[in-house]
Amino acid sequence: MKKLGFNIVLLGMITSGKDTQAKILKKKYMLKTVESGIYWRKLLKEKGRNGNWVRRTAGVGKPAPVALMKKFLVKEISKKPKNKDLLFLGNPRLKPEAQLLKKILSSRNEDFLAFYITLPDKEIYKRSKERLMGNMRTDYKVFDTHKLVATRIKYHKNQVSKTVKYFKSLKRLKIINGAQSVPKVTKDILKAIGEYKNSK
Repeated sequence: MKKLGFNIVLLGMITSGKDTQAKILKKKYMLKTVESGIYWRKLLKEKGRNGNWVRRTAGVGKPAPVALMKKFLVKEISKKPKNKDLLFLGNPRLKPEAQLLKKILSSRNEDFLAFYITLPDKEIYKRSKERLMGNMRTDYKVFDTHKLVATRIKYHKNQVSKTVKYFKSLKRLKIINGAQSVPKVTKDILKAIGEYKNSK
């Protein structure tokens, strides 16, 4: 495996295959995953103020509070290993979080490339239903009811789209068609990584 020399942000619609692509990238490059989902699922089980905060937002299909995400990003970036780049999986989603990420990485003289994996609404509902009926852990399934899926799709279109536009304005964004087969999605991502690396 080799080090990229820049960090990766992997965003996308729900059920777009972000986790699968993250696993593939980690086998090819020296990457440490920064996954907010693990952090939020841990908070869901806590009884304190932060746990209650996250449960209230998750229960209506909304993301975790921005304040908690900022705290999470600062902590994870500060722990970055010298021999690895970071792979931000599913975060940052909101524009203020993305701006914070850019600010922190710039202060460390570090670069990044962001990806957004798209998926048609019809395919999202189909995959969510399959995931709900499958062997996925219970703490994942809480997000896959039809009502919450609809809320999350709306959230992506109304809010995450602003983050996508922000990364695009920085010329740090690549859009990937998530409706393709896994190998084709991977091929598109690796091609974009190669092109970005050669342009530096």
